[in-house]
Amino acid sequence: MINPLGFILTVGLYESAKWCKKVPLLGKLPPIVIAGTLIIFILKFFNISFETYNESASYITLMLIPATVALGYPIYKHYKLLLHNKRIIYSGFFVASFVAISTTYITAKLCHTDLGVIISMLPKSVTAPIAVEISKNMGGVPELTACIVVLTGVFGAILGHKILSLIHVKSDVAIGLSIGATSHVIGTSRCAEKGREYQVVMASVALVIVGIVTAIAAPIFVNLVN
Repeated sequence: MINPLGFILTVGLYESAKWCKKVPLLGKLPPIVIAGTLIIFILKFFNISFETYNESASYITLMLIPATVALGYPIYKHYKLLLHNKRIIYSGFFVASFVAISTTYITAKLCHTDLGVIISMLPKSVTAPIAVEISKNMGGVPELTACIVVLTGVFGAILGHKILSLIHVKSDVAIGLSIGATSHVIGTSRCAEKGREYQVVMASVALVIVGIVTAIAAPIFVNLVN
């Protein structure tokens, strides 16, 4: 019999966390941060193993890919926007992937980080289902990769728009590409919350293509530098 604990706990706490938007300070945090923190406390308090929770929540993991595709559903309505900006988009994909991989590797090396940890960190800007597979295939630690991916996405969701505004980036195309290429689905959902459809379109395209580019480039990069 399938244990529904993980599914009910995750969905229930996430939906509850969405109500925190009305609470000062907490309202600035993405629901995934609040729900994730509560799940950790509950597992610790009731002495529930992560393996038990993870197994029962596996169906949510399977939904991540179709949910990611659904987030980019408005793309079909704006194909002309994509064609008009295709040169910027293509160059942005490769620059984003190269910068994310190289800066992560260099920073980790300067900190004398173990190679296995470095490999786990390389796909940090890629959406979780793709990042975990990249980490597995390269010999990384999938659990660590998932954690870093979430932290990266949360950082982008909270500060991404503010940083871009600070440096006077106003184009929805540029903002969407930047957010999607660096903070994947979590950042893209923030664009959706703001009601910026062009940003959602560009971010959705970016998170998928950057994921594919990273899956190809990361192993090649590691082989070249080691």
